[in-house]
Amino acid sequence: MKKKLYKTIQLKSGLNLPKGAYVDVEPHPDHERLAIVTYEGQPHILRYSSVIKHPSVKTLEKWEDEGHCKTPAGKFTEPDGHDDEGFPSWLLILGYI
Repeated sequence: MKKKLYKTIQLKSGLNLPKGAYVDVEPHPDHERLAIVTYEGQPHILRYSSVIKHPSVKTLEKWEDEGHCKTPAGKFTEPDGHDDEGFPSWLLILGYI
């Protein structure tokens, strides 16, 4: 999925991914808190919360009370689940479940 960075990300290599840049984001196959982020053809492993602004605790509590949760792709899933593209719920990403 394409996402617009909400903040500048400085990588250990010294490369900056600028705020407002569009990146491709894919779920990491082996880790629920990490994503594969491609910028200018180069893939990088980053935390979802570094790339996509996460929901507030109040919003997360509301979703959990309702029995569902959104993923970074904006789709609803079970609080401990993944959507049809493989993205985990925000509750999993943030370690609340």
